[in-house]
Amino acid sequence: MFKLEIGIYWIILLGFVLFNFLLIIFMIFKEHRKPYSIMVWTLVILLLPIFGFFLYLLIGKGPSLKNRKRFYIKMQSDTKLAKFLQRNIKEFNKTDFFEQNNVKDIIEFNSKYNLAPLAINNDVKIYTDISEQYEDMINDISNAKKTVNLLYFVYRKDVIGSKLLEVLAQKAKEGVKIKLIVDDIGSLWANRDFFKPLTESGGEVLRFLAGPWKYLNRNLNFRNHRKMIIIDNEIAYTGGANIGDEYMNQGEIPWRDTHMRVIGDAVALINLRFLQDYAYVANKDVSNLISDFGRHDVTKILPMQLISSGPDVVTEEIKQTYIKLIYGAKERIWIQTPYYIPDDSFADAVATAVRGGVDVRIMIPEIPDKKAVYYATKSYVSDMVKIGAKVYLYPAFIHSKTLVVDNEIASLGTFNIDIRSFKLHFELTMLMYGKEIVSKMADIFMNDVNKSAIMDEGYLRIQSKTERLMQMLMRLFSPLF
Repeated sequence: MFKLEIGIYWIILLGFVLFNFLLIIFMIFKEHRKPYSIMVWTLVILLLPIFGFFLYLLIGKGPSLKNRKRFYIKMQSDTKLAKFLQRNIKEFNKTDFFEQNNVKDIIEFNSKYNLAPLAINNDVKIYTDISEQYEDMINDISNAKKTVNLLYFVYRKDVIGSKLLEVLAQKAKEGVKIKLIVDDIGSLWANRDFFKPLTESGGEVLRFLAGPWKYLNRNLNFRNHRKMIIIDNEIAYTGGANIGDEYMNQGEIPWRDTHMRVIGDAVALINLRFLQDYAYVANKDVSNLISDFGRHDVTKILPMQLISSGPDVVTEEIKQTYIKLIYGAKERIWIQTPYYIPDDSFADAVATAVRGGVDVRIMIPEIPDKKAVYYATKSYVSDMVKIGAKVYLYPAFIHSKTLVVDNEIASLGTFNIDIRSFKLHFELTMLMYGKEIVSKMADIFMNDVNKSAIMDEGYLRIQSKTERLMQMLMRLFSPLF
């Protein structure tokens, strides 16, 4: 009897091994993955034949072509608003607003490659104190007359989350149409009961990639990492901060983030992005919800383009935009990111800029939120230090996602410099053009530099052998992150 049971176990194990070989063949010939990704998954599946198989089902498989087509709703090209904004690019490029030809080139690139219209008249407020941002946000929502659209990766069941929910429920009672989308995994603990005050008041709450088979029929890594609020199609907020007390530096680790408030033409673009996500989650036709510019009296010239990307398409729009910016840079590339785990194409672009004499600076946290990811990050930035880039360690968990290129281009959004944001997350970023806004973003960066330690060759030499070993191991498995 004992030998029979042992035999059954061996048959099951061999069955898993055989199935895993078939899975590896499927990855190679069906999913068209990059060789490095295939090698890492092959290692995991062969070393852990049962656990590796289930891990692949949960976080390894990609979306089917059918799903990609379903996700890929490019409403920007079909609306009167978008066609009007698209004409802005040709007309604005004829002006002498820009001194650098690289700016006009990137605007045209985003128009063609990303179908990204140009919004010209805008004004922004940049926040490095998220408590102040929450205060302004709640005040703006309290004054809403028609609609409030919200999408967040993380919505915490805490003090600020409850306060915002209370305000939203009150506005819903007043007749304001509230649409709230939260990511099902990122906002896992904010359950249906938590949002009852809003839904019972007439608001709509949807969970991104949720459903009865959510842990079996789709990749759990595919998360909506965007953060945005659009109020009456007149005011918008986006950037790095979700809804949670930790973003106000009230969590277990010290926190620093960057967010923005926008009024002007770009608000309509952010609202379009929200409606695209809402159309997918709610499975509704939203063409009747698309409106022209909201009311504003902004005459200030601050050209902006919204770039979005996600696993629904294979073109990696934000990453490709960043790479083009990096190759075109002449003077400086300043990056703030909580994680730095680039793929080869991104790492090569940054390395080329460093070797070409561009002032490349990368700022990462000194205090991490995820140890494994931090080891991989430090491994990659160590490469940058060795070739001459300046790497700074901010004395907290810096969650900002910003980029400054030369004197006329800056980016602020939800996009991290890691493989997860490149391929697995739905992201957005706002490209902003002009000396004034770039100077403001550069000042923020330099203010953070003055608080930071520099990660130089001396820092690398005093790292322990254990530290270096962990960096090597986590770098090896970084495609799984």
